[in-house]
Amino acid sequence: MRKKILDIKNIICIAILLLSGLSIHAQNIDTLFSRGNTAYKNGDYKTAAESYQTILSAGYHSAELYNNLGNAYYRLGYIAPTILAYERAALLDPSDKDIEHNLTLARRMTTDNIVPLGTSLTSRVWEAMVGLFDASTWGIITIVCLWITGILFVMFIYGKSVGVRRTSFYLFIISIALSSLFYAMNRSAHNRINQCPYAIITATNVTVKSEPSNAGGDAFSLHEGAKFAIEETLDGWYKIRLADGKTGWLPLWAAEKI
Repeated sequence: MRKKILDIKNIICIAILLLSGLSIHAQNIDTLFSRGNTAYKNGDYKTAAESYQTILSAGYHSAELYNNLGNAYYRLGYIAPTILAYERAALLDPSDKDIEHNLTLARRMTTDNIVPLGTSLTSRVWEAMVGLFDASTWGIITIVCLWITGILFVMFIYGKSVGVRRTSFYLFIISIALSSLFYAMNRSAHNRINQCPYAIITATNVTVKSEPSNAGGDAFSLHEGAKFAIEETLDGWYKIRLADGKTGWLPLWAAEKI
């Protein structure tokens, strides 16, 4: 009995130590974030960027953090790091208009003028709908809708009148359809982050080849900050596709995934 009590005390002590460690770590993150914000306000953009990067290195990620990092890099005139930071912020919070505005400004720093091909109306509408909220919000909406679906099902089964059961049944069907739609949006929002196929050119200037080899023919050139989709990776090369439809091969060292 005494041994069991000691074991419980040990478990409690370990839990307290772990929670204390997490609390101290969180305080350090808050301190770094505040230090970065203060440095930015004082015009010390390099120190601000270093503070934000330290937080990212510790495993913390948020749209606000990436947006602040992008602001610091923008002030320093770093093209690729600025666009990468804003792109990552936009991935985490696609509905934030400030981030969207900052990303638009940052893209004006680039040299390449890539005119996107037209997309179907269905694709544009779907992307716009998914972009209304982040993945977590879509998840919450889906769960709430499923709860409503369950309540409507109970009302349909145990309703005291034909009218209540009939109305509950129709609303139940609609609720199932909405739950499926919201779940699909949640998965699409998750895939935007976890399966993002895009990268940014980090080299000042790089020649895109017609095949994955330095001996391949020159297809076209890209400059720092240009965005492309990764179609394939092979022996140290990316097969890329630009928004205007151009394709080619690019060495891995010349770009960084969003």
